[in-house]
Amino acid sequence: MISVALATFNGERFVEKQLKSILHQTLPVDEVVICDDRSTDNTVEICRRFIEDNGLDNAWHIFQNENNIGFCLNFYEAIERCHGDYIFICDQDDEWFPEKVKIMVDTMKFHPEIMVLSSRYDVINENSEVIKSSGVTYLSDKNDGSLEYLTADSFIGCSYVRGFSLCISSEIKPYIKKIDLKSLLAHDWLLCMLGCCYGKTAILNKRLVHYRYHLDNVSLSAMNKKNRVRDIKKRISGIAQSIEGHKYILSIILDEKTSKTIERFIAFEKKRLDFLTFKKFSVYLSLLGKLKYYNRYYKGKGFRVYIGDFLYAYSSGRRLK
Repeated sequence: MISVALATFNGERFVEKQLKSILHQTLPVDEVVICDDRSTDNTVEICRRFIEDNGLDNAWHIFQNENNIGFCLNFYEAIERCHGDYIFICDQDDEWFPEKVKIMVDTMKFHPEIMVLSSRYDVINENSEVIKSSGVTYLSDKNDGSLEYLTADSFIGCSYVRGFSLCISSEIKPYIKKIDLKSLLAHDWLLCMLGCCYGKTAILNKRLVHYRYHLDNVSLSAMNKKNRVRDIKKRISGIAQSIEGHKYILSIILDEKTSKTIERFIAFEKKRLDFLTFKKFSVYLSLLGKLKYYNRYYKGKGFRVYIGDFLYAYSSGRRLK
């Protein structure tokens, strides 16, 4: 059985295109679970009308949260409601290639050790036109159909695999239930880490998703960045959650080398937390000697994160434009 876990919030502009791309898969899905996080636009109405117009009432279901819980927990809610052996994680404003489901399910059937499978993607604009120079990070040109296995070590710090590209095995669901999700990081990071710990996580080097990069999500991202710069508490909270998330992975991982790397990361994050909390410039200077860790754990964005820590601590960021 194949399920789709779709999380929505104020996605009226593009959600119908995503729904159509799911419906028109060469290998039909058996179930679509839509969890809406209290949208204030017409997202829910559009989804309900699409389900009704296409006679999908028996297999496609939409649920509304009682309260707004945020996109990460909304995805977990959708995953929990799915019954499939294979569960596709789905954003509200992208478009799937018609063969996405078949290719990824076939790959996971042929490689049953894979618990989390990602694919490559391209980037489209509001008009569904492919953008060659989008500035999107971690975008790869690989499209040869090869398979790359990933290790937990590659996810320490942050994830370079995007959630919308994932298909997960239902075997991972019991491990999700055991965790206090509020204290951990984003769903894509956690799912990939769990896949590495309890099976395999892999990337299929084939573009199977059109990732939509548009004004709404770009401006929202920029707005969030400005808010974070003004609010040091959010940065401190984020680092604290990162530490707790990695502590959990440390408790279940068996590889000694990776365990030591995680321990170094936790110690590094604690030092950052110490600086941001107490604003001791001597601690900041000592972090200068840790630039290799900034780069290692933040995938080449290290110097920006290092400078960002200073701006957050001394509230200089609000003068940035």
